[in-house]
Amino acid sequence: MHKNHAIKAGVAALSMAVALGATQVATAAVPAGTAAAAPKVTVEIQGKTKTLLATKTVQTKSGSITRGGAPAGKCPAESAQGALNVATRGNWRGSWYASYHEYFITGILGDNETTKKYYWGLYVNGKLSSKGACELKLKTGDKLLFKVTKG
Repeated sequence: MHKNHAIKAGVAALSMAVALGATQVATAAVPAGTAAAAPKVTVEIQGKTKTLLATKTVQTKSGSITRGGAPAGKCPAESAQGALNVATRGNWRGSWYASYHEYFITGILGDNETTKKYYWGLYVNGKLSSKGACELKLKTGDKLLFKVTKG
């Protein structure tokens, strides 16, 4: 597509978005064929004594995770939390903390860790993440490990 055609397509899409309303601007303003695919990552889950999920490649989805009272849009489905959700087919537990815009994960695949001694650590490409699972933006090829970690 030539530059002028791309600009015209963008302006037309933006005009359409304004007509549709502000809630649809983000999706309507992107010309067709320019949206990036949701990242494809690997997920592994290690419980306290055994592997709960061997390394599995998953394709994240668009949208957001809204379990446990999380408002729509606060926890992107393209985040590490979204990858966990896809990898486990929703078989995880946690509480939403609005003040942190984050889930406190308490269980994955039936392994519940709610004591002060252990917690679910999130490792990205071999390093403990300093960000929460909702906050962590993924890139294709990232390697995620959710692991019971001693506190």
